[in-house]
Amino acid sequence: MSRGTVYKSSFAGNGANTGAANAWTEITPTRTTICQRLELAVAPSDPNRLYLLMQDSSTNSVSGFYRSTNGGATWDSVGAPTAVNNGGNSQCWYNLVAAVDPNNPDILVVGGLNMAKSINAGTTWSTIGSANVHVDHHALVFNGSTKLINGNDGGIYYTESFDLASPAFVNKNNGYNVTQYYACDVHPTTTDYFLAGAQDNGTQRFQAPGLNNTTSATGGDGGFCHIDQTDGNIQITSNTGNRYNVSNNGGISFVFASTVFNARGQFINPTDWDDASNILYCGDDAGKYFFITNWTGTPAGTQVSVASMGARELTAVKVDPNTANTIWIGASFGNLPPQVLKLTSANSATPTVVSFANLGATSNANVSSIDIDPANPNHIVAVISNYGVVSVYESTNGGTSFTSIEGNLPDMPVRWVSFAPTNAQLNGAAGGNGGLIIATELGIWTTSAISGAATQWIPNNSGFANVRTDMVRIRPSDNLAVAATHGRGLFTTVLPTVVTGIGTTPSNTKDFIRYINAESGRLNIYTGQLLTKSMSVQLVDMSGRVVLAHQFSYQNSSMDISRLAAATYTVRIRGNKNEYYAGKFIKR
Repeated sequence: MSRGTVYKSSFAGNGANTGAANAWTEITPTRTTICQRLELAVAPSDPNRLYLLMQDSSTNSVSGFYRSTNGGATWDSVGAPTAVNNGGNSQCWYNLVAAVDPNNPDILVVGGLNMAKSINAGTTWSTIGSANVHVDHHALVFNGSTKLINGNDGGIYYTESFDLASPAFVNKNNGYNVTQYYACDVHPTTTDYFLAGAQDNGTQRFQAPGLNNTTSATGGDGGFCHIDQTDGNIQITSNTGNRYNVSNNGGISFVFASTVFNARGQFINPTDWDDASNILYCGDDAGKYFFITNWTGTPAGTQVSVASMGARELTAVKVDPNTANTIWIGASFGNLPPQVLKLTSANSATPTVVSFANLGATSNANVSSIDIDPANPNHIVAVISNYGVVSVYESTNGGTSFTSIEGNLPDMPVRWVSFAPTNAQLNGAAGGNGGLIIATELGIWTTSAISGAATQWIPNNSGFANVRTDMVRIRPSDNLAVAATHGRGLFTTVLPTVVTGIGTTPSNTKDFIRYINAESGRLNIYTGQLLTKSMSVQLVDMSGRVVLAHQFSYQNSSMDISRLAAATYTVRIRGNKNEYYAGKFIKR
């Protein structure tokens, strides 16, 4: 908008309106190519000065750059800045932005892959900020002629020297936690070790509690990632398609799995890791899946056709926890109803389709996640990540048929589902009876009791956010849950649990734990000199509810108990060789 004139752009072209309802005037310049995204910038100091960038629909690059000095009545074609493009991989449909100096209509900045600056109304250009500024630019805001704020896939960057030929940009992301994660995984024994794959920010490694810096495990676009739950030294990260990286030294270094690389599958390709067989199952072309073996040597891949999928693509995959070499596939495509299939002998080129079922009559819907009840192999839940459809389905007959358990859930995408551990006490349910945890467009929702169409879902976003959440992983040893949000980083919590079925309390193991004490909001644990490698710690309140749990290396350790209510608690500590300690403390 500029001094009473409103400008709009769409895939169809540009328009100008001076106030009359629906009285738009077409002002798009004549062009020879078909364009899609159009980016318009108006000079604040001269409302008649307009700049227009046009995305070529066939190349996704900026094919035209135009300047008008009379409010769009006529246009001059000037040279497009090459910095916004990326050769054959241009993506101006995704990132394209422009802004004009508030005091000088001849000075402007544009952003696409990189940023470019012109001081002569677009006649010539110079690339700026490329050495130390993240790529893929979406926002440019001037504050006077010397200060510029830039928003891109790496967060916020700022310069106070835009008037110089080479402005110096600084990163302003401290405390700005908006990383868009697609996926995550949790280490089986190391308390605060997580991997998380992020949009255009690689796969990040978390190794400390709270808000702390992460380190990059691998770069590019980060997708699904896995940490072997029986051998935490095996870790896998992914980029786009079937591009994977593997570490066999606990994440110290990763090696590109070049022998299995291919561009098939989706941009962020669904995968699942079989901890028992060390096989990665992956998405592939329509009607197919891909599995990869030999991760501790030279990885080898096999493409498998599944006739029952038809033209559908694999959009979700889950390794069955109950039956070896068995997977569940969520298959989706266009106007076909989404489908869930169970395959045995999935680690061969000729698997057997044991069951498959359509999820209702809904078409144009995407199966985003599947989970299998570890206590009941015939109990399966699948979720869909679309608006306007039933989002949560349950099967109690091994996948032969599915019925809705959406209940009171709002109409929103659901991107992940996990069965809660059987000792979880969700939503205050007495006794600890498991339930379901789902990741949705509005954060985490849970139910403690599945009741068909009457299922009651409750949002569990205290300390969280009403933010798109893509995945939830749970560590069985201490019921720690980690959630990957697409815009607010990573969150963790320990699921409330109930200690049940305890008979005779074991005696404390000699020299395992010397003593404990609680002071200044922390519980301090002082270990002995045994050859134990790790220990799991549970804090139990007087009603028998586990209120806090952590996994530690066997060494003097400290837990934050500042948020616990003032009361008496029991601490139970179990070593990896079944050493045991129990004691009480008072939280004041």
